[in-house]
Amino acid sequence: MSDEDEQEGDEDDDRDEKHRFSKPEHLKQMLESGSIPDAAMIHAVRKRRQKAREQGDFIPVEEPKEPAKKGSRLAHEDVEGDNSDDEERLDMTVATAKKEREERREQFYAVENNDYTDEDSDREMHEWENQQIRKGVTGAQLVSAQHDAVLSRFMIKPAATNALEYVQEQQSTSTLLEQAYAKSALQKPQQILSGSTKTKKEKAKTASMRTPKEIQDAIQTRLTKLREVNEKHRSDIERIVSNLKALKIEELDCTQKAPAAAAKYRFYQEMKCYAADLVDCLAEKTPVINDLEKRTLQVWSKHQHFLIERRRQDVRDQAKEMAEASKPAGARRGADSEEQIRRAAEREGRRTRRRCEREKNDMLITHLDGMSSDDETSDRYQEQIKNNFDQIQRESEAIFSDVNDDFYKVELILTKFHAWRKTDMDSYKDAFVSLCLPKVLGPLVRLEMLNWSPLLEEYKDIEKMNWYSACMLYAWSEHETEETLRLDPDVNLVPTIIEKILLPKVADIVNQCWDPLSTTQTLRLIGFINRLGRDFPLKDTSKQLQQLFEKILEKMKLSLENDVFIPIFPKQVQEAKTSFFQRQFCSGLKLFRNFLSWQGILADRPLREMAIGLLLNRYLLLAMRVCTANDAISKAYIIVNTLPTVWLQPESETLQNLQLLITYIKQTLDTIDANNPLYMQACDKAKQILQRLHSY
Repeated sequence: MSDEDEQEGDEDDDRDEKHRFSKPEHLKQMLESGSIPDAAMIHAVRKRRQKAREQGDFIPVEEPKEPAKKGSRLAHEDVEGDNSDDEERLDMTVATAKKEREERREQFYAVENNDYTDEDSDREMHEWENQQIRKGVTGAQLVSAQHDAVLSRFMIKPAATNALEYVQEQQSTSTLLEQAYAKSALQKPQQILSGSTKTKKEKAKTASMRTPKEIQDAIQTRLTKLREVNEKHRSDIERIVSNLKALKIEELDCTQKAPAAAAKYRFYQEMKCYAADLVDCLAEKTPVINDLEKRTLQVWSKHQHFLIERRRQDVRDQAKEMAEASKPAGARRGADSEEQIRRAAEREGRRTRRRCEREKNDMLITHLDGMSSDDETSDRYQEQIKNNFDQIQRESEAIFSDVNDDFYKVELILTKFHAWRKTDMDSYKDAFVSLCLPKVLGPLVRLEMLNWSPLLEEYKDIEKMNWYSACMLYAWSEHETEETLRLDPDVNLVPTIIEKILLPKVADIVNQCWDPLSTTQTLRLIGFINRLGRDFPLKDTSKQLQQLFEKILEKMKLSLENDVFIPIFPKQVQEAKTSFFQRQFCSGLKLFRNFLSWQGILADRPLREMAIGLLLNRYLLLAMRVCTANDAISKAYIIVNTLPTVWLQPESETLQNLQLLITYIKQTLDTIDANNPLYMQACDKAKQILQRLHSY
């Protein structure tokens, strides 16, 4: 090597002198206190270590801290001999060249002075080991080792009795690194395997101290655990094998059932489409059916209101005529208009024709004027009504003219649902088909019963209708028993249709078309309701049935208020039975008889209140007081014989309501002479009346 190299080495040594002796203990003190160096200090230590390694000289702990520069971390080129501290990254090529140069120089001096001994070799080897340790030890482990060293220094006192003899040992950075590396190397395997804090030596010592009995127990415990695990594995294997067998059986079963399931799936898809199309069809046609039903009801209602209003107008006209007849001859006035004259002529003509009809039937003697219904109309009026019904009938027949038979014929619709019932009864019940069928068939049933009414003289019996036959035969089997019928979900199909569809229709007919003063209509309506209650299981709690009875009571009250009119004139007492007074009294008696016809269907309390409390005591009994004794007794005899026998039990509530009638009969009986032949028959009738009323 030349002298120029030596001069460069001397210059480098002069530049690095400020690092060799500047605060060497600062980093160690910082580690002893448990603090963590910042990035700038770590970078400075690395630079110093690299320079010292290149020079092969003593490695200081720390060098003067310089302010860190902010900016780019890109490496700048190092120029040989440049001592600037602005670099943030080192160019390793320059350091490597300088290191090789220093090594060559040291080898030269060693050979020349024979100064390269085993100690130098050990020092280099020791430094290489420290470098390798640094690579495997983190900063946190180094700080932890330093912290443990500080604790052991101040907490563990020396055994010497003299405190002055105790000298604190200064540990080097390499020693701390070795301790940290050794500690981490010992802790990691222990944490992974058992998490125990004991060292391997302690474990070995403990294992060496166990007795044969303990060893045998440990082996036995281990063997028991292994047997349990083995048994568990064996049970798991058996369970898995059984599951596999069950799965294979299930697979085979599913394979066999696949065709049937596919067929059932296709059937359900077809049924779903059919049900959707059926609902859409009925949803489109139902408003048209409702409109036709409303028009039919309006035609009947208009006709009935015409008859009722004509009868009431005749009563008003006759009352006016009777009032004029009771005036003096000079104060009387004729008819107010030609319309009144025309109504009187038509009224007398209808009465004459009814009288002639009764003569033909030999009913003239037993008949009382006022007991017949005046429902005669002209031929033109009847033809007009007939045309209206024919028009409605034609429109009803054209409703489903564009629809397939499967969507409007009741028997075909029920055939579809019966196929579902036979295919899968469980899904049939789960779908609540039994509850849906009355709603599905409702529009079709109402369409077939469009012109049906129980008030007509001739109406088609419901047992002869197509919907009734189809519903009664639905799901019928030759092997049916009472037990199977009890479990059949469709056993109440017909009663449900009657309750949900027929009863509301009858209630509307009663509300708009029924005349309580008409004996014929009343008896027809009573007969129909009695037959429904006898042939079909209608519940007393049915909402539709209660609404029907409420409509009947409302119509009876309206008739009682508007149709009962009995004029009281003293002169009429001497008139014949054909007088206006007698006619109106018989009309009230007819209404009284119609009311009592509902006994057994309607509740007794409201029926008794209207028939006896209002009609008899308020109107009929008051009219009887202006009659002769014979006539009054005869009227009372008819009234008492009209009363239901069940109401005339001793001490019944009906007898209490009849106290006014009983008192009047007793008074009339006291005023007549029983020995007079004119009153003998009247006396006998009066006694019979009192005996029937338990008052004689």
